[in-house]
Amino acid sequence: MARLRLFANLRESAGTPSAEVPGSTVGEVLAAAADRFGPQFARGLGSAAVWVNGSAASAETPVADDDEVALIPPVSGGTSVVRSPAAIEIGLVVALAAALVIANSLSLQWLAVTVVLAGGVWAYDLADYAARRGVPIGAIPLVVGIAASALATYRFGIPGTAAATVGAGLGALLWSVVNPRLRPIESVAATAVVTVGGAFGAGSLILLRLRNEDEVFAYLLIAAASVTAMWLAGRVAVPGFDPLVLGVVAALAGGIVAGLVWGDEVWQMLVASAGAALGLVAGRNLGSLLRAGGFYLVERVPGSLHYFDGVLLAVAPFWLVLRLIA
Repeated sequence: MARLRLFANLRESAGTPSAEVPGSTVGEVLAAAADRFGPQFARGLGSAAVWVNGSAASAETPVADDDEVALIPPVSGGTSVVRSPAAIEIGLVVALAAALVIANSLSLQWLAVTVVLAGGVWAYDLADYAARRGVPIGAIPLVVGIAASALATYRFGIPGTAAATVGAGLGALLWSVVNPRLRPIESVAATAVVTVGGAFGAGSLILLRLRNEDEVFAYLLIAAASVTAMWLAGRVAVPGFDPLVLGVVAALAGGIVAGLVWGDEVWQMLVASAGAALGLVAGRNLGSLLRAGGFYLVERVPGSLHYFDGVLLAVAPFWLVLRLIA
């Protein structure tokens, strides 16, 4: 039997967040659920989005044993999940990257402000699409964590980053306690992970700027090369390679170029780019899991800024490696 997961008013109508329901297709599962939970539940099915194992589904979609069928009511008064055009998605990432480059060239203060603004836009995009999939994430603690880390690092350096990161984790847990919508364990864990990661990443980017302006440019080049390669690989098949592998290769190539342009030792930048590549892959996978419910290589992941998911996570290992070896 399929595992039916319910959210918002459907959860309230059924009196349970999940149930085992028989059926070989989505339509059969929904019909069985309507019979079990009554007329009010059946009325709510008409406007709910249906996802099977993290992918949008229709009534004809086959369902096997142990598959997860999620029913997600409309948000914002009935709006449905709509994908942004690819040009808009990559354009937003390019705009944020350009803003970070310009801010870094101006001053540390401008970079801190831009990190907070970029992080806030990304946080709400991630939280919005995760909620549509049925795993609400606290956007407010994530934005506050990013802002607090950037400002604390600007003022106090490494101690500020450490204190803000710990505070961000505690704040995320507290926010989950006071907000009933975020109390399911999946939401608690997701909010805590992305908040701690976002805070540490924001602080690490400011720490990188405190070390050297050129190292921020180097990181942005590496991240841009990796994200571009992943984006292209998702649209043009490359035999023997998947987007993650090509992203890693592009990050390493970007590290070599950055080392030749800005670094004293190319090998140091190459090692740091390897750390950044791991962070970019981890961030992409985490974003895919939260936004779509699984790890997808070539399928488009929901969200206008899903290409930005790994950027904040990757800067932390990049900074750590350079601090240890350079």
